[in-house]
Amino acid sequence: MERPDLAGEPRGAHGAGAPAQRPRILALLPDVAWPLDGGKRLRQSGNLRGLAAVGDVDLAVLFSTAPDDVPPVPPDVRVREWRRISPDPYRQVHAAVNLARGLPVRIGAQRWDRIRGELADWSAREYDLVWFGGMDLAHGLRGAFRARRTVVDYDDIETAAWQAYLDAGAGDRLERLQRRIELPLWGRIQTQVAAATDAVVVCSHLDVDRLGAGHVAVIPNTYPEPAARPRRDRSAAETGPRVVVVANWETDANADSARFAATDVLPALRRLLPGVRLRLVGRNADRLADLGGLPGVDLVGPVDDVGEELAGADVALVPTRYGGGTRLKAIEAFAYEVPVVSTALGCEGLGVRDDVQVLVRDEPEAIAEAVRRVVEDEPLRTRLVAAGTEHYRRHYRPQAAVEAVTAVVDHVLVAGGRGDRAAR
Repeated sequence: MERPDLAGEPRGAHGAGAPAQRPRILALLPDVAWPLDGGKRLRQSGNLRGLAAVGDVDLAVLFSTAPDDVPPVPPDVRVREWRRISPDPYRQVHAAVNLARGLPVRIGAQRWDRIRGELADWSAREYDLVWFGGMDLAHGLRGAFRARRTVVDYDDIETAAWQAYLDAGAGDRLERLQRRIELPLWGRIQTQVAAATDAVVVCSHLDVDRLGAGHVAVIPNTYPEPAARPRRDRSAAETGPRVVVVANWETDANADSARFAATDVLPALRRLLPGVRLRLVGRNADRLADLGGLPGVDLVGPVDDVGEELAGADVALVPTRYGGGTRLKAIEAFAYEVPVVSTALGCEGLGVRDDVQVLVRDEPEAIAEAVRRVVEDEPLRTRLVAAGTEHYRRHYRPQAAVEAVTAVVDHVLVAGGRGDRAAR
């Protein structure tokens, strides 16, 4: 498949044809870029950091559940203005009516009219670029802003995520019915949004192939390099190995992975390693309250420093069964030099290979055996850690996102586009 090269050497700040002034950019993001306590927020941080490096940015954060008392911008990133807008959604009956009209619930339930109203003064401004942090934002706010060019971040390819959900047999009958109905609707919106924008960005080359269309670029999910890797700290009374799963448990895909690990993988693992502990770390752990009483499960919840939790881990487990994007859980473990055992879906798109950077297994018994191998085979553990850390340093440090964003902005503003128009 032939694609335009959107990831070449940046020219926007220095090359021929570069604008005399820094471009004015409107960034519409689906979550805050600070604090860095979740995969979506880490991606927003990488994108915003790249945009602020090449232009003057107005930032609107939409639908975030982050605390209002924390600025949504990293302390070392400068933007012109920022706003947070999270109107209450419509009631379920309204979303159901919109679903019947061809809109997925996540789009049909949102109060786009209120967002447009709160950003009405910005809609009168002229931007060189509007950056939409999701296809739902691009669809819901189409035509709301004036811009020379637009870019849409397909962080998750919704059709792939929905299909993986159905293939995994997740959810109850009603949820699965809704997903089956929404799958072609997302496909239609995915195509429409791509046709109306100057470039689409995704998080892996695998997602480029899934879209199968032009003007697609890769901006990798990245993770900040730890300033220091905490020393391994274990209680003297603790004799068994630790297996850690880190996630924001708010999302259905992550909650499903925790239940799969606790109810399917852990019983098989306890037969091999009777003293093993499965530690579930991350925000919104109240969704997993019923797992806290299971034998061998530690429902840790949110922590101030995930590095300290990973420092005590023998294995980082990524038991993902459905969802989209690339899993920062594996990248995070690589950064902290922790060996990884993952499902195939949990590490797809990262460019890793089984038995090189990770051990890839999908069935509970096979996952348990892989964990046992890592715990008991020190040469294997050392080899996985070295390869995973090298892979992280070469491909997934924050500068990789900055360089990719710079290349995309340069391409759409300097190398070509579809002409001045309202952003949609």
